[in-house]
Order: sequence, then C-alpha cells, then structure tokens
Amino acid sequence: MLRKIVAVARLAPLLISLCLALTTPAQAQREITPNSVKGSNVWPIWAAPKQGLFANEGLAIKNVYTVSSTAQMLGLIKGEFDMVTTALDNIIAYAEGEGSPDAPKDADLVAVLGGSNGALSLIARPEIKAIADLKGRDLAVDALSTGFSFVLQELLARGGLGKSDYKLVEFGNTGARLAAMREGKAMAGILTPPLSQAALGQGFHNLGAAADVLGGYQGSIAGARRDWAQRNADVVVSFIRGYRAGLAWLSAPASKAAAIAILQTEVPEITAAAAEQTYALMVADSHGFDSGGKIDLAGARQVLDLRRRYGPQGKAVADVGRFLDQSYFERAAR
Repeated sequence: MLRKIVAVARLAPLLISLCLALTTPAQAQREITPNSVKGSNVWPIWAAPKQGLFANEGLAIKNVYTVSSTAQMLGLIKGEFDMVTTALDNIIAYAEGEGSPDAPKDADLVAVLGGSNGALSLIARPEIKAIADLKGRDLAVDALSTGFSFVLQELLARGGLGKSDYKLVEFGNTGARLAAMREGKAMAGILTPPLSQAALGQGFHNLGAAADVLGGYQGSIAGARRDWAQRNADVVVSFIRGYRAGLAWLSAPASKAAAIAILQTEVPEITAAAAEQTYALMVADSHGFDSGGKIDLAGARQVLDLRRRYGPQGKAVADVGRFLDQSYFERAAR
C-alpha cells in the first residue's frame, strides 16, 4: 500500500501538468491578411502554414487573392488587407500617384521583403512564332501603367517593335490574361509560372524570358502601407521569419515531392509536367526565388529604370531605396 501511495505521489506533478495542458487554451495567434495574385510567387506562403512555420511566429495567415493589381492596391491603401505580395512596380506606381485614378496621390507604400524575379515570360498564341508577328496585334496586360507592362514594352522594343506597332489591352491578373489569349482577344502577354508553363504545354510559344533579356529584375515582393508596418513592426518581422522558414523548407531537396503537391493543390488546373517545370524555374534555379527572401537591389533598380523609361516622365526620385524598408528584414534575419 505504501509503495502505491509513493508511486501516485511521484506521478502527481506529471498528472497536474497534463491536466493544465489539456485545459489551458492555446496561445492566441495574430491573424493577418495578405492579398496576392494566385501563383508560384506565394508558394512559400502556402508551404509555411502546412509546416507550422507561421504558427511558430504567432501568426495565422488568411490568404486573399486579387483579380487585378488595381483592386489589390486600392484594397491595400484602404486597409482591406494588411500586406500584399505584388510587383515592386505596383508599390512604386501607387506611391508616386501613378496608379488607378481612384487611388489617392499620396499613398505611402513600401516593400519589406523580396520574392522572386517573377520568372516573367512573353508568351504568345500558337500562331505567333516571333516578336515581329505581334505587329498590329492586341497584347494583354494587367494594367497599362503598372505591373509588368513596362517589361513587355522593353522586350518588344528589343525585338524591334515601337509603341505604335501594337496595342496594350487591360485584362487583369495572370489567369485573366491567359484566358484572353486562349479566346483570341489578345495575341500575347507577360505570364508567370505555373500558368506560363501550362500555356506552353498547350502549344503556346515563349518569345523571351525577362531574366534572360533584362538580367536582374525584382518581380514580386511583399509590401505594406508604411504607417501600418511601423505600427505593427513585430508582426512584419514575424511574417518575414515565417516566410523565410517556408522558403527554406521549399528549397530543401527532400521537400520537392511535397512542395509540388502543395502547388498542384493550390492551382489544380495545372498538369504534373507544368508543376515540375515550375519547381525547376522557381526553386531549383538560383534565379528563381530571391535567396533568403532578400530584395535584389540591382533588380529593384531595373524596375525603377523601366518605369522612368516607359511611365510618366519628369519624376524626380531616382533612388529606388525610397520605396524599400529593409529594416524589418534585417531584424528577421538576425
């Protein structure tokens, strides 16, 4: 009997701890809402929650997807979303008052985290074999004065076409541009993986990859309103840490099969071959995702250079650092 009493006494602390664990509510997580174009640029954000990597940082991620950069940036400025993953060019455009006419002219937006070069490609319908074939054609863009329309114009210029040789037509996000091309409403446009790879599998042609033609180009980034980021600095740092952990998991060779499965779950319309090609472009290739999520400064300068070349003229800001705040990244990477 004495032995039983002693045994129970020894187990008592363990039993008490177990009861407390079962009855104490889990630590509350801060929910944040990032808005994104649904595509491979948010792959680390899809992967991180499945590995508990945002939860480790005290965050719960509620992804929202946009139909166009215009809707996305207006929503960010109005406070409908906490953060966005978007083209760096969108941050610059709206910060300089050159976005949608409905947007305020004094939006203070900033990029806080890198993403990728976007793996941007000029994809054309099957009957289009070369850039010269696009003369006199309608071409699909997200928005005329933001996003990747300047990349498109530069690729066309280097292929021998001037601004008067084609017409840019706004259709919206990557899926909408591809749909317009499939329906014959546009002959070509800038697409990103995995939909660019899906199009190639259907007989479309790649007339040029931006990375090959332009060299470094900062395609996607994560950004926010500067005032929101300053008020929520710890949240921004935690988001960056979770993203970096998700990117590290994604980049590990042992994660390849699971990573491709995540992509196919999020974008079910793509084939296994397109998913495999997207992995090769974005993950296996060192020119895909930015290493560690760090903004590529040379690539960011390229974005501003193209905006100055093809966007509204006379803007004074020549230093892309005006639109970047890397202090959050520096804290997260310690």
